[in-house]
Formats: sequence, C-alpha cells, structure tokens
Amino acid sequence: MRRYLLLLVALVFLPGCPVLEPQDTPVWQQHLREPVTGNRFWLYKPSYHNENRRWPLVIPLHGTHGWDNSMTQVMAWKHLAEQKGFLVAAPELRSVQGILPVVRWLWFEDLEADERRILALIDHMVETYNVDPKAVMLTGFSAGGYPLYWTGLRNPTRFSMLVACACNSDMELFDRIEITDEVRKLPIAIIWGKDDLKPIQDQSWDAWSFLRRNRCFDFTQRKEIPGGHRRQPQLSYALWRAYLPKKYRR
Repeated sequence: MRRYLLLLVALVFLPGCPVLEPQDTPVWQQHLREPVTGNRFWLYKPSYHNENRRWPLVIPLHGTHGWDNSMTQVMAWKHLAEQKGFLVAAPELRSVQGILPVVRWLWFEDLEADERRILALIDHMVETYNVDPKAVMLTGFSAGGYPLYWTGLRNPTRFSMLVACACNSDMELFDRIEITDEVRKLPIAIIWGKDDLKPIQDQSWDAWSFLRRNRCFDFTQRKEIPGGHRRQPQLSYALWRAYLPKKYRR
C-alpha cells in the first residue's frame, strides 16, 4: 500500500516526463483523426516526404494519462524521424493506467479497443502515406507497455519489431495471449533504467522472463541502461535499424 501511495504522490506533484529531444524540425507535427475508428493521433512526416517511395513507420504508445500523452511521444521522435527518414504516428489510448488500480474486465475491453485503434492506424498509414507494412515498429513507454504487449504479441505479422521502453507489464495479460511460431520469430527488445521505479524494473523482468520461457526470439533482447524513467528513441531506433531493409537504414 505504501508503494502505491508514493507513486500517487509522484503523479500528483510531478509534471510528467519532459521531452528532452531536439524540437527544431523543418515542419510541425499534425493532430489528425483516423477515419475508421475515429481515434485521434499525432503524425510527423519528414519535410521531404513524398509518395513515390515506401516509408518505415514508428508507432509509439504513450504512458499513463497525466504523465504522458500521444503529443509528447511524437515530439520525442520527430527529430530522429527527420534525420533517419521514417514516419511517426502516435495514437491516443485508453488502456494506459500504470498508477491506480483498474477494473479488470473494463481494462481488457480498453486493451481490445486500443488494439483496434492501432491496427486501423497502420492500415490508414499504409494506404494514405505509402508506409511499408513490413517496416513498422511498435514501441511503448511506461503504461504503454500494456497495449504494446497485447497488440504486438496478438498480431506479430503486423510489426517488424517490438520495443518496450521502461514499460509496465501484467502476467494476466500474458496468460491471455497465445504464443505462436509467428510470435517467436518477432524481434523484441525490453529496455529499462537501472534507477527507474522498482515496479517498472520488476515488470520489465517479468515480461522478459515470460518471453524467455516461451522461447520468443532467441529469448528476447534485454538492456538495463543508466538513468531513470525515460523515453529512449535513439536507442529504440538503433535496435530497430538492424531489422530494417537496407534501403531504409541511415
């Protein structure tokens, strides 16, 4: 109980994770609506985007409301997207509650709704912006780990890699997911800071241990890095780059 009280105090008195990445991009991010589900998302297209070539896509999933949101996610990624030549589409989510207890059956309904939103967003990006469906990375931060694992492991052929960055996880969530041969082939990386909150460290280990027991992607990559509760777009991109077709690597 004391742990949850301390986390709640931190949520109330801290302004959330600041965006530390550069913001000096030639064009600004856009706030749009995906037409099938009607969900809002933030999009960053590099200034040189055109539809005469295919484009890789990063979908970053934000953390707990009040601490993180889809706009801060696209702001964290946009400078790198401009440099490296990929699109970023950050959806607004409902299942991202990493602080307070949740009503379990309602939470799983929210996870399923977020799954529909994420998949519809990919379809929209492929159709509208000429995204390569074989070059889509799904990455989550903090409570964004819940929809990351739920959507990514249930739809492994839709993604070229999953990257969990300082992410929450949940064993009941994993128990509801069938681990198929397609899941075992999916590259997955789990990153956390050695000074992060203990629940995040513990849940990162739980996720890695679950995937290891199920023989997922050579027991899945894991990295404990210096620092605390941080987004890590540079490191996440560096991990993803190894699984991108050479024509997209910069």
